[in-house]
Amino acid sequence: MPELNHLRADSLTIQQISTFCRVYEHGSYAGAAEELGLATPTIWEQVKTLEKIYQTKLFARSGRSIVSTLSGDALYEMLRPLLANVASTFDRLAEQADQSATHIRLVTGSRMMMEELGTPLARFQKEYPNATMRLRTADNATAQRLILDGHADLALLIEPPKNLIAEGIDYQSLYPLEYLAALPPRHRLIRHSQLTLEDLQGEPLIVGSSQTIGRQQFEQAHFRLGLSYPLRIVAETDNSAITIACVRAGLGVGIIASHAAGHLTRAVKTRSLAHQLGQVNVVAAFRKGRQLTNALQTLVDLIRG
Repeated sequence: MPELNHLRADSLTIQQISTFCRVYEHGSYAGAAEELGLATPTIWEQVKTLEKIYQTKLFARSGRSIVSTLSGDALYEMLRPLLANVASTFDRLAEQADQSATHIRLVTGSRMMMEELGTPLARFQKEYPNATMRLRTADNATAQRLILDGHADLALLIEPPKNLIAEGIDYQSLYPLEYLAALPPRHRLIRHSQLTLEDLQGEPLIVGSSQTIGRQQFEQAHFRLGLSYPLRIVAETDNSAITIACVRAGLGVGIIASHAAGHLTRAVKTRSLAHQLGQVNVVAAFRKGRQLTNALQTLVDLIRG
């Protein structure tokens, strides 16, 4: 049996694996054909060849569409990292041949871009003076999708809970952030060296939207502590940078994950909520199976430092 499996593996091609993954992602032969620039019958034949090699059905008809079988789902999860690994070999070899060809596409949140990335990006530029970087901002869900779609090499984001971690992504832990209450100058709660969620009762609050990790942590803490009073939410935002801007404008008290002595918090007053909300980690996210180039790993290490 092991010898037979080796023979089957030898008959596999990268083109077949790539075609199968594209059909799976598009949910159609035509969509995969358009992306790969091949005829639809060619796509169909390659999938059928793969089904013969694995001796199982990978897709089934559902009306005029196709859906993956359980075998198709399992195979996709196993082959997707392999495909990412193979694709990354081109970058690794190109880097060894000519370091000046380094291009990095980085996506992260607005607060991290403005607060923490300046120094490590400047240090990276000194180590790789001929490198070019494309920097863009996005929320956690969008950043993960950009990684999976191949439109970003690296994402920096708040570590998602298990139910929000996209399949097909690997993480490296970078550094912790503390949950803080951001207060307008001269706010009455500034006299407290530390705040509790009970202290915020009745205060106009600026919090993350329901999809953000900070909002979920905030609501879970209220439930865990048995706090029953209604929250007075006056604004919802997608990131802490906008929350801080709202606090500076006098809208209310913001709930953020940040640094107490950070650049963005200089114009407001902060008090720790870590004893009730805890901390969160910032992580570097990239496609599962991808081998990071030396340049990418250097950038990750500089940000972690």
